[in-house]
Amino acid sequence: MRLLLLFLFLAVLGPALSEYGLKLLSEALILGLYAMAFNLLFHQAGLLSFGQAAFFGIGAYTMALLVSRAGWPFLLTLPLALLASGLAAVLIGFLSLRLTRIYFTMLTLAFAQLLYAVAHKWYAFTGGDNGITDLRPHGVLGESLPFYYLVLASFALGVGFLALLERSPFGYALRGLRDNRARAEAVGIGGFRHLLLAFVLSGLLSGLAGALQGALQRSVFPEYLFWTRSAEAILATILGGSGVFLGPAVGAAAFLFLRVLVQSQTEYWPFFLGVVLLLTVLFFPKGLAGVGEEVVRRLKGVRGGVPQS
Repeated sequence: MRLLLLFLFLAVLGPALSEYGLKLLSEALILGLYAMAFNLLFHQAGLLSFGQAAFFGIGAYTMALLVSRAGWPFLLTLPLALLASGLAAVLIGFLSLRLTRIYFTMLTLAFAQLLYAVAHKWYAFTGGDNGITDLRPHGVLGESLPFYYLVLASFALGVGFLALLERSPFGYALRGLRDNRARAEAVGIGGFRHLLLAFVLSGLLSGLAGALQGALQRSVFPEYLFWTRSAEAILATILGGSGVFLGPAVGAAAFLFLRVLVQSQTEYWPFFLGVVLLLTVLFFPKGLAGVGEEVVRRLKGVRGGVPQS
């Protein structure tokens, strides 16, 4: 119910926003979807992937190549963007999930950097560091408000799917594997199969976010595949709180709005980001959403006459 109210609020908010506000909120929703896809692996499965940029970039480049080279309508490119990201996730996940801990993280990073190098140097196909530009969707989706609703619908579907997944037997199995893989496998849970499926689902949603971001920015560059794009999902998740369902989306919105605010005043955005993350980790380890939940819990306790420790 709370998710439905949130989506309804965002839908009503759209017409009240300016062109700039619509673009900013669209970008926040895309980054939120991307961060929540990352958190499916990080929180549910206990896997720290530093290669999410690979799927984000593949989704973006698939959309861009189909629009610019083949002349496809933007909407028709989205299923292909998901398919390409999903296939890449099957291959990368099949190889990476055979390792654990830091070795898994480094291997996912290596795959993403490999794809970045290909996109950066293959001028004939990807445009190299010039990227692919002029990707404005034709028709009504070229306008800010209809495109915002497309982004909102994609965000709602993705978040709704993740919410169902979290409460499903598959979600419980993932958390069992995260807490104690040996014990979970001993009771019949297929560890590799479940983790690979989670990896692919995370890659699919990341690819959708990448395709939407490419259309929003009307251009795609190799930076979509660079490690800093993976770091954005991680930073948003830490900022918002990985233990709260909507925490990564909250962190994504805070990350984006804080970046816009700081960069309008000074060029030292990385310094401020470092300070904010340091304070978050030291004093608010549950993230912004975790703090919000704690405040609500205490208020309910006060109203109910139950003292909260």
